[in-house]
Amino acid sequence: MPSRWLCLSLTSLVLSGCDTGTHTRLRFALNPSFLKGDSLAVAASGVRAMTTPPTLPNIQSGDGLSFQLEGASATVADIRLQLAGGLHCDDVREELPEGTGCVQSGDAPDTVTLAGPFSINLADGEPWGAELELPPGTYRRVDFVLGEGGFKAHTRLFQDSRLWDMNLTLPQGTALGFEATSDLAVKEGGSLRVTFTQDTWLKSLPLGACFQSGDLPRADSELLLDAASGACQGAADQVRDTIRARGAVTAHPF
Repeated sequence: MPSRWLCLSLTSLVLSGCDTGTHTRLRFALNPSFLKGDSLAVAASGVRAMTTPPTLPNIQSGDGLSFQLEGASATVADIRLQLAGGLHCDDVREELPEGTGCVQSGDAPDTVTLAGPFSINLADGEPWGAELELPPGTYRRVDFVLGEGGFKAHTRLFQDSRLWDMNLTLPQGTALGFEATSDLAVKEGGSLRVTFTQDTWLKSLPLGACFQSGDLPRADSELLLDAASGACQGAADQVRDTIRARGAVTAHPF
């Protein structure tokens, strides 16, 4: 069955890699994000079709206050993917997709580069615009910088018969880097996935107690994490530190 016909016949589904099914991609997403959606894999074409949109999980503070994660996005640029497994730029140069490069680093590992910027919907791992393609190979670490708009996650709390919004942000220019525990082989048609571990973001904070005591200030319908005091003093900086530090890099066959 031609992949073009398959794409047309599945237009009601969310498709990943529907043009040829052979591109190797770099994905940024929440964890587990779209990995939990019900899906249909068509081995002959490499197409992965999402039949059930992902439902984002609640995230909880250290004392059990539960926030619904409504969405998250990021703009990423200056992406550097550290080659591993003895690979060098000469090994991947002929397979570099348009828009990527490779930098030889002397004694340091050679690095595949994507300049960006790329805007990503982290809820499903899909970019708004061009796909992030990379050559098949073995990788170990991904470093990147946040572009215009930075990182933003929108959460919502239902408490005292009201809805309260709380945004978690990282500014433009923030540098992040996540490393796998071992070398990751990414084959043609597969993906290298950089995931943010959202269930850790609020775990160090007693937000339930701070909400009740007033140490988590409110303005209209918004909770002001940056203005938190008392037991939650510095809460916004703690969240930003956790977002920067807690992430993963994994390889997948689709």
